[in-house]
Amino acid sequence: MPEPTPPDLIVPGLPAGLRCRPMVAEDIAALLPIENAGQPTPWTAQVFADCLRPGYCCYVVVAGADSEAETPVAFQVLSHVLDEAHLLNIGVHPDWQRRGIAATLLQHTMAHLAEARISMLYLEVRESNQAGRKLYRRLDFVLTGRRKDYYNRPGGREDALLMLRHL
Repeated sequence: MPEPTPPDLIVPGLPAGLRCRPMVAEDIAALLPIENAGQPTPWTAQVFADCLRPGYCCYVVVAGADSEAETPVAFQVLSHVLDEAHLLNIGVHPDWQRRGIAATLLQHTMAHLAEARISMLYLEVRESNQAGRKLYRRLDFVLTGRRKDYYNRPGGREDALLMLRHL
């Protein structure tokens, strides 16, 4: 029997017709095409499933009026320990990009984390991910370092840029 759909989160600023809720295992199959479209070495279904355990915060943005007809268009996965949070992954379906979904979701998340007394949010971003880097800079993340050869990619390895936002 499928898990009941969790209640929606109130995320002001999402485009009309979209809503956000906690991710459930039944979402994973629909998230894989979003992940595959945005990553040269995408997460597997097992990685998503592993993130549904305690210690992670996983959200999905869906289009559709009810749980029977909804279609995932974006997702976000975070972990947190003590007063630090780590953005592990964020993705938006190519048909829904450039509509402010990722920025709105991140702004809401940062406000929620600050209310929960989380002092910082950090992330790694591929050096080649210009759109992601631009988004993070716009949201006041600062470059704090580099992880050499952190990411796999077709034909070799790629550095990760470390970015941090104090909340």
